[in-house]
Amino acid sequence: MKKLLAVLFVAALMSVGLFAQERKDVEIPTGSFIDAQYNGEWVLGVDLIELKDAATGTLIYSFPKEKRQDDKVEITGEGAVWSFYCKDTYRKYYFIKPFSLALQKNIMLEIDPDWTTVNYKVQLEFKE
Repeated sequence: MKKLLAVLFVAALMSVGLFAQERKDVEIPTGSFIDAQYNGEWVLGVDLIELKDAATGTLIYSFPKEKRQDDKVEITGEGAVWSFYCKDTYRKYYFIKPFSLALQKNIMLEIDPDWTTVNYKVQLEFKE
């Protein structure tokens, strides 16, 4: 049983980096992810993040480096977390690769608006 848990833990850690791209000394998730709740497509890249309409591909908002503050990636008890603040949208964004989703390519998105204590949380499906 201990060996099985050890193997699963190692697999979880490896999968966090399977779809990641290295930026300096930090790994971040890259690719396209669908927010089915709002029909959004988050395109995560090293230098640019875009939110598009998943049905039409129309650009809704772009988050280049210049618009992101406190841009960081860290490992927490929950998993790998890429977070940044956008002063133009008055929101902090968290892209989370939880250990619980380690064997999948999906990630979690949490948006923390400045004007409320209620955060938006959703699982983003990896777009093949």
